[in-house]
Amino acid sequence: MEQLDYLLQFGQHPTVFLQLVDPRCLAGLSGGFMIAEMPDGEPDTIHADSSAEGQVSDRPDLAVSMWDRYEAIRLWAYPEQVSTQMIKEARQEWT
Repeated sequence: MEQLDYLLQFGQHPTVFLQLVDPRCLAGLSGGFMIAEMPDGEPDTIHADSSAEGQVSDRPDLAVSMWDRYEAIRLWAYPEQVSTQMIKEARQEWT
């Protein structure tokens, strides 16, 4: 329950957007990843996790692949208000 409280509190920050993703979203099951948009025209850099190790790369083809994956996940994400309500309901179930 503390994690849900933390999410709800952190979600009030103006630069944080909470969106839960439907569990049927296959693009979201491939492991964690991060995309760093670099300044001054430098190529985007990605970090992708697998079950064995993480990979860091600035290869444009990998960055495009990660951006595509990110957009696919966003298409499956619930709107922020719906996601927040779902977290609140889950929290209620645990009290």
